Amino acid sequence: MAKSKITASAAPEAGAAGTPNILPRPDFHFPGEIGRTYLDSDPAKFPKPVQAPEGAPNILLILIDDCGFGEFSTFGGGIPSPTMDRLAGEGLRYNCFHTTALCSPTRASIITGRNHHDAAFAGITEIATGYDGYTCILPKSCGTIGEVLRQNGYMTAWIGKNHNTPPWDTSAAGPFDRWANGHGFDYFYGFNAGDMNHWDPILYENRNLVPRSTDPDYHLTVDIADKSIAWVRQATSIAPSRPFFLYVAPGATHAPHHAPKEWIDKFKGKFDEGWDKYREQTLERQKKLGVVPKDTKLTERSRGLPAWSSLNADQKCLYARMMEVFAGYGAQCDYELGRIVDAVKALPGSDNTIIIYIAGDNGSSAEGGLDGSLCENLFFNGFSEKWQDNIKVIDELGGPKHFNHFPAGWAHAMNAPFQWTKQVASHFGGTRNPMIISWPDRIKDKGGVRSQFTHVIDIVPTLYEVCGITAPRELNGVVQKPIEGVSFAFTFEDAKAPSRHKTQYFEIACNRGLYHDGWMASSPSFVPWESNRPNWDPDTAQWELYKLDEDFSQANDLAKKYPEKLRQLQDLWWVEAAKYTLPLHWQNQPSRHRAGPHELKPCR
Repeated sequence: MAKSKITASAAPEAGAAGTPNILPRPDFHFPGEIGRTYLDSDPAKFPKPVQAPEGAPNILLILIDDCGFGEFSTFGGGIPSPTMDRLAGEGLRYNCFHTTALCSPTRASIITGRNHHDAAFAGITEIATGYDGYTCILPKSCGTIGEVLRQNGYMTAWIGKNHNTPPWDTSAAGPFDRWANGHGFDYFYGFNAGDMNHWDPILYENRNLVPRSTDPDYHLTVDIADKSIAWVRQATSIAPSRPFFLYVAPGATHAPHHAPKEWIDKFKGKFDEGWDKYREQTLERQKKLGVVPKDTKLTERSRGLPAWSSLNADQKCLYARMMEVFAGYGAQCDYELGRIVDAVKALPGSDNTIIIYIAGDNGSSAEGGLDGSLCENLFFNGFSEKWQDNIKVIDELGGPKHFNHFPAGWAHAMNAPFQWTKQVASHFGGTRNPMIISWPDRIKDKGGVRSQFTHVIDIVPTLYEVCGITAPRELNGVVQKPIEGVSFAFTFEDAKAPSRHKTQYFEIACNRGLYHDGWMASSPSFVPWESNRPNWDPDTAQWELYKLDEDFSQANDLAKKYPEKLRQLQDLWWVEAAKYTLPLHWQNQPSRHRAGPHELKPCR
């Protein structure tokens, strides 16, 4: 009997980088001829596992929480960061990298390469609404880098914080398609919330609730490091030929500021001079390090914040101690992340590993209010605290009894030399974060500084480019929205290359900003340390104007000098808003969200 010819199914369309434009790849079909038996059929050809592009690097992506530009020593801050120092010494520091000014939005952008409204994360998950862009339900049309890399031969893991799953989906009952595993990550270990008790956390491993630790010295940051090290060692020992993508998102330095006593004690007396002096000293260190221009000016203290000199002795004592606790928390975080970096660098072929270390998903947080807090959820529910009450437990700060947060004055100082803090997307105190990139096989300008305008949406296209991955136009049967970021891989070799990211809108809680070709228009709305917020009118809100190539820190408002330029940028903001952000929405802002029972638990 004659053989019957079996025709292979059409191969998926390949992109310029050589990986398919349509994922997943079609099911395998034997391409040869088939007879009645194997004896009169062509030899079997078993389907080959998907392989990553040749030479594709391993990826370690680190994202610290609630960290300011002037917080860690690598960018002039007062908290030692030897891990960042080491990576910066062998790689590059980016001093014009931007986030969205808030947690969930930045995290949606970093895994999708789309603007946060396009990814439906206008705010944090707890204040989702029913408008497009505000639901906090990641659209299937915004496929994640985890899913794309996984379908192109990578092993993928997400360890630490996940604030991109709707709160109503985060119980053990599921559904689980919007958990980290459902977003393309083979392994997940961490928490599904905005913050977490670091002494007694609620954690999941994939979909399973993790039993409470019985270790009296347990700390979440240590646990995250341990699990990251264990996963990368196991994965690379089982499949040494496959590259990995490890996304590590510690809960630090978001409140609660929980740190072991031995870490806190390292900073005793270090902050007694206060937040105003800290800002001055930080800017001087930044100039010496070359992470800001020599002519950078220190911005004025943001309106409403008290001068350190106006405080009484007891306030200074309490607030300095709160900063010591925070410093211990941050220093411990960098140390534990260093253990992960060490484990990755000990692997064979580690020089072909790109490590991206981003110090903050937004600026440092002022959500402790003007007096600091023993439980930040009081602030989120509109209840103020008094320093006279908080000072009674000064020796317990950082321990398991409290969900403590330092005062807004320290948050402002952590963002030096910029104005404002987390939530304020109009200004760099909310959006400009340190980024360090190390890749020994590719980056040769060791210790270099890069000043091209970059944004969190640029991470995904940069990684796709260096990995040889095509962003799919169709993923799991859903046509994809275009990637909105711009690759900055060109900066690895060329420090002086012009920026390719020309225009970027900013908007969080009606704080609005527009970057365009070296200019920045800024319009702040609500004061982030005030929990009860007044009515607001977008048409009467004031705008400011800055020329960034002459004014790194946004210290010199040119709105009155160049009103026509400001009008142009305002109009351009509304053009961008029509694409992404509308309607502007201020009924439910971050400082008014009502915490769920699991969030209130640490304050018991």
